[in-house]
Amino acid sequence: MPSLAYMLIQTAHGKIQRVADKLLRFKEVKEIHTLYGEFDIIIKIETSNMAKLQDFIANKIRPIRDIASTETLIVSDVF
Repeated sequence: MPSLAYMLIQTAHGKIQRVADKLLRFKEVKEIHTLYGEFDIIIKIETSNMAKLQDFIANKIRPIRDIASTETLIVSDVF
């Protein structure tokens, strides 16, 4: 079953473009939007299952140095 999530990302000061450029390299990242407010970026992530979603977050997103914090919202249903 496909897994879909949105991730709110807070970047290090002045690093929004750098983080966005890194995120663009991943096929799992379907959309990237910059924001005003507490978070700088929101991304839409799609993987084939929950295990791959967890692996993607742990091994691709977390190592990005210019990400200060994240909040992941896992989609439960789509209408």
